[in-house]
Amino acid sequence: MNPGIYYLYEYQNKKRRRNVGFLKVARHYHSCILQIHIRGINAGNGASLEMWAFCLQGGDMVGTQIASLTCFNRTVSARLPVSESTFPEEKPLPEIDGFLVRFPGGNPPVFWIASDQFLDADPETLREPDTESEPDIEPDIESDISPEERETIPRDETDSDSGTGQPALPADELPAAESDSSTDTSRSPEEQSVIQASVRQESEEQPSAAQSSPESHTTVSGARKIQRSDLSLLPRKFWPLANNSFLLHGYHNYAHLLLVEEDDRMWLGVPGIYDPREARAAELFGFPQFTRAYIRELDLSEEERNDDADFGHWCRYLDQAK
Repeated sequence: MNPGIYYLYEYQNKKRRRNVGFLKVARHYHSCILQIHIRGINAGNGASLEMWAFCLQGGDMVGTQIASLTCFNRTVSARLPVSESTFPEEKPLPEIDGFLVRFPGGNPPVFWIASDQFLDADPETLREPDTESEPDIEPDIESDISPEERETIPRDETDSDSGTGQPALPADELPAAESDSSTDTSRSPEEQSVIQASVRQESEEQPSAAQSSPESHTTVSGARKIQRSDLSLLPRKFWPLANNSFLLHGYHNYAHLLLVEEDDRMWLGVPGIYDPREARAAELFGFPQFTRAYIRELDLSEEERNDDADFGHWCRYLDQAK
């Protein structure tokens, strides 16, 4: 599929029946913004739906679940930032044949598909990719960036003047600042609008940067390593972070997350390797700050870190006030 707008069709008994909405797809580097609208579907208020990306292989639909959707008043409306690393076999968008929405487990046998192909789909053939040995570290994505793309990558805004409103990490733990590039002229006004709206939806409101940060203390004893399942122990409003595509990608590669709790403040960190392109993706998905301050405190195993690269954690502040 290519970026664009696709009609979303309802399928019954493996046959395409009626149009129920649309899916708008935008692509930025290795991430996509999916804007989905479905109306008049036979789903109860608060019903949960699965969204899958799939590609056709022979007679099978090979796919992975990329998001969970919630229906209200027989309507689904959502804007989803999704990393291409969550697509089946980490395929890029042009190699994806469509997106499927269904009830958990595929029951009842009604589902919805947006695709650039006219197909009679059988959800019983939907399967996840064969899992073989997968790399435990992130690939080097800097090597495939053209000189023109390098000029359009915004700087990593991690200080207190970044405009994110997040308490700043310590200066000696930040990557070197680049020249200010608040406007990316490589994108159309419509694309910029989609990104800005996505960032607003994905990020929680943050307190004033003038407030103290955890790294202002001489110790980092409030930092600990957690598992994705531990997010259920946080306040309920933070549970959706368990399905954040950027978080899933980092957790898949390094099998842990960072939680910092100090002075009644809380930060969540996703392990990863710093580079300018990854910084843009991290900001897009709501983790705008990068720090290396907690690596030694966490007692990470070889599988949970990367000693051969600029390894650290992409962090976001968890505002518990609301």
